Amino acid sequence: MRPAATALSLLLATSGAQRGARGEDARAGEPDTAGVTVVVTGTRTPESAQRSAVKTDVVGRDEIERRGAADVAEALATQPGVQVNPGAYGHLGYVGAIQVQGFDRDRVLILEDGEPVIGDIGGAIDLSAISTADVERIEIVTGPTSALYGSRAIGGVVNILTAPPRLLGPSARARVEGRSPLGLSLQGSAAYRGESAWAGADASFTQGDAVTLAPGVPDTRIPATSRSAIGARAGATLAGRIDVRARARWVRDRLDGVLSRPDPLRGRYLLDEPARTDRLALHLLETIDLGGGSSLRLTLGRQWVDNATAAIQRGSRIGARHARRARMQSAEVVAALADGPRTWVLGARAEAGSFEQTSTETESLSTGVVMRPATEVAPQTLGSAALYGQLQWKLGPTLTVLPGVRAEADVRSGQAIVPRLAASFRPFEALQLRASVGRGFRAPTAKELGFVFDHSAYGYRVLGNEDLAPETSWGVNADVTYRPSAEATLRAGAFMNWVDNLIDLDVARGSSSGATVDYRYENFGEARTFGAQASGSVRLGERVSGQVAYDYLWTRNDVIDAPLGGRPPHVVTASLRAILPWEVEACLRAQVASDAFVDADTRSPAHETVDLRIAREVWSGSQAYVGVRNLLDSHQEPGVVGDLRPPLGRVVYAGLRADWPLEEEE
Repeated sequence: MRPAATALSLLLATSGAQRGARGEDARAGEPDTAGVTVVVTGTRTPESAQRSAVKTDVVGRDEIERRGAADVAEALATQPGVQVNPGAYGHLGYVGAIQVQGFDRDRVLILEDGEPVIGDIGGAIDLSAISTADVERIEIVTGPTSALYGSRAIGGVVNILTAPPRLLGPSARARVEGRSPLGLSLQGSAAYRGESAWAGADASFTQGDAVTLAPGVPDTRIPATSRSAIGARAGATLAGRIDVRARARWVRDRLDGVLSRPDPLRGRYLLDEPARTDRLALHLLETIDLGGGSSLRLTLGRQWVDNATAAIQRGSRIGARHARRARMQSAEVVAALADGPRTWVLGARAEAGSFEQTSTETESLSTGVVMRPATEVAPQTLGSAALYGQLQWKLGPTLTVLPGVRAEADVRSGQAIVPRLAASFRPFEALQLRASVGRGFRAPTAKELGFVFDHSAYGYRVLGNEDLAPETSWGVNADVTYRPSAEATLRAGAFMNWVDNLIDLDVARGSSSGATVDYRYENFGEARTFGAQASGSVRLGERVSGQVAYDYLWTRNDVIDAPLGGRPPHVVTASLRAILPWEVEACLRAQVASDAFVDADTRSPAHETVDLRIAREVWSGSQAYVGVRNLLDSHQEPGVVGDLRPPLGRVVYAGLRADWPLEEEE
């Protein structure tokens, strides 16, 4: 396989939704008594997911619990329409990154409460490092959404949302869970909600054992993990019209891997590969109710991320260490103006950030131990400013149109104008048709602009390129939803994307400088993706419900005229929830993925996963549960190149969850 093809297939294919115009209800994202689910990500205004002009999938807190998820990667692992497969990023470790419409890494935007998450690993945001301790729901919008969210939203947007406490007065939640082979998971939260103010805090801790490649082999395919998170949130209503919210979150993520390498003189020796990431995020949101359904929202954000990785010979100081430092601050103002059948959304956003990466090589020479510091990415300052607008116009009781446009200027890569047009047609209550067309773009990252990976001793260097232009795309999405009754839903949809100016290492045209060849990031890739989905769900009373979905994906890397690597073309997902005798809740989820193209000589095997969770109330407000993830133990074959199945096999877990107080929600 050509190296360029490998890099492009691995690289291909991630901004800030705000809270609802009036601050969405604490139970948004879960169906209310009328079966209505309120979402905000697709249009930046709160509306029913069932009637939204932009298709938005929701995984609410109750469903997160049913899936036995301790982190966001587990919550989305069997979600129809997306792929969360850490096996596709084995060269980076156990990274729970997401694929949407054939795109991944920097081409799917990950948000927390509407603010972009920074601190990627090789371009991928690790969803397994985001705890579900305070997550109220996860909203997923597929297709180009750069008109609302700017750079990186080519494949879609995943918005991880929190919410105020559901209950008046004090409340608390705790969860303790043991896993085999991945150790212990603890989550806890406490909150107080008064008539006009509320506050809450949460903490989580996960410790996992290392998973080795094979018995007797010290190398790990999944490193030992230790993840801690502490969060605090607060809000208040001032003068009846002003809602203020603040959120702070600190996360520490540590991984300890082991790798062995052969040496002709010493035989095989071990490398310890520790990695540590610290992330601190602060968000402040003020919403002013202007009356008549109109509002003004002001948001400030600040993030700090420090990451350190190493590969050190065990028992010595010899090896390499890398340090990365990322910062971002943002400010945004959004006005939602209701004018009868029309709702205007007008916004302005500014971002400024920085990134730098250094390395230190420690070698043993005849003169002693020598340390060689180097700058891999010189300090890069990134910044952008954007103006955007959207009109949601209800043209009668059956038709809604949603035109929008964004103009964004980036200090490094110039200007971009990205439009979007969406429409929803509801000829009668049970049938809804939606379609959208939009432009997406992605500005070059700091690494792509300024990377200097100097391996002259091995005959090559990898260099950034300050002249890179943004990647651009066009995407078309359409779906139809039919609800013959309140208990059944049928849906079918399709999409297609065209992407130009893809950024990748141009290893086919390296330039020689003496005995060293320089490879640079260039705009030379082109790709297309096409897909379709058909799904159905049914609820039989209050005790049985189920869903089945089939996803088809076709991709093409136009540089080498081959599919994009690591993307199974056929995926079937099914779920079943039943309340059994003695009020035992059983939740079964299954997913079957076809084999996938890796390169001209390799296909990753087909695989299937089955998850089962059984739970029962112990006392009011509590639940004991047992479960198994990946029941059939489908996993990678150690040492087999191109096997993109999940690195982790069967996991058995058991735990107890308790909520307090026990009275009914308000």
